[in-house]
Amino acid sequence: MHFSQFYNSPLNLNPALAGMFPEDVRFIGNYRNQWESVPVPYLSFSGSYDTKIYNSIAPNGFFALGGIFNYDKQGDGALALTQLSLTASYTHQVGDLSFLTAGFQIGSMNRGFDLDGLTFENQYNGDVFDPGLDTRENFENTSKTFLDLGTGLNLHVENDAGFSINIGGGLYHLTRPQQNFYNQTASELPFRITGHVIGITRLNDKMDLRFRLLSQFQGPYHEYLAGSALVYKLSDAKGSELSVNLGTNYRYADESDAVIPTLGVRYLMWYAEFSYDINVSQFTEATNGAGGPELSVIYTITKVKPPQSFKACPIF
Repeated sequence: MHFSQFYNSPLNLNPALAGMFPEDVRFIGNYRNQWESVPVPYLSFSGSYDTKIYNSIAPNGFFALGGIFNYDKQGDGALALTQLSLTASYTHQVGDLSFLTAGFQIGSMNRGFDLDGLTFENQYNGDVFDPGLDTRENFENTSKTFLDLGTGLNLHVENDAGFSINIGGGLYHLTRPQQNFYNQTASELPFRITGHVIGITRLNDKMDLRFRLLSQFQGPYHEYLAGSALVYKLSDAKGSELSVNLGTNYRYADESDAVIPTLGVRYLMWYAEFSYDINVSQFTEATNGAGGPELSVIYTITKVKPPQSFKACPIF
């Protein structure tokens, strides 16, 4: 499972990105529908939550906790992956405006498929396909559940001129869990390694430039994605903040190179971004250039902080 808007799905990118946002609480939903026209569509959904936890035992940093739910389904056999994981991180201030974060993720994953959508050679009687014929296939399991672990590091640096950047990486499937459906056949889930650069810089009072880079590897597969977006602030008045951004990403990957235009809108604590993959690889012979739509929705909450000190009213 992957998202072209990887920067809008941080807990799938790096456990150390938990809590790395300006506000205090964050909810994210991601939806992707890829290659509907092939037709072997890939449907992906992710929902996550993370929150900062300030504690007096860590005056130079903060903890963060989060959770993530992933669901991915593909192909005629509805090969599905369902994941439910918890994430924890600690961020330590290493400079005036720089922070180093270590994160860890633990959860349960289930991989399964549906026989009803599959056909087998034994169901052809020599002339036509007969779904009533016995498949003569004996699957020991059509579902497998296993433990999954991940970890990551992230360095956040910012300055007073409106520049900030996150540089880091994650390592998933630390235990190389077995995901085989036949007990006699081993099938390890390979490590997934991610590296990312995500940043923003202020151009002027009305415009910002966002930039993002991703490299991702798993077994023999790889993915590289780069992009940027211009953000225009329509209103920055307190209580009516509104901005729009327009950008483009480009993905280079195995058989799925794509140009990805993006459009995002932020209003108060809500942010939504829509993108569409336009396939430009040799796979266009099957897709006619159509990749798939993707939508991300983010909602954040800022908590009111207690004052550092209290002063007595002189009237009393």
